[in-house]
Amino acid sequence: MKSPVIFDVSRNACINCAACIAVCPHEAGFVSDFDTIAVDEPCDIACMMCEDICPVDAISHLEAK
Repeated sequence: MKSPVIFDVSRNACINCAACIAVCPHEAGFVSDFDTIAVDEPCDIACMMCEDICPVDAISHLEAK
């Protein structure tokens, strides 16, 4: 089982394409205030599809504590 992660989205790099939301297997609502995947909220799936699909590499993560 993968460890939960917390995502960070660079607001300066993000182009608001919503690709990260489109591929996210989380139930609806795992979205930030600026229409990307949720930030500052542990992701227990940790599939990293959002990071992989981001066309501008605006998404990074840290292991949740």
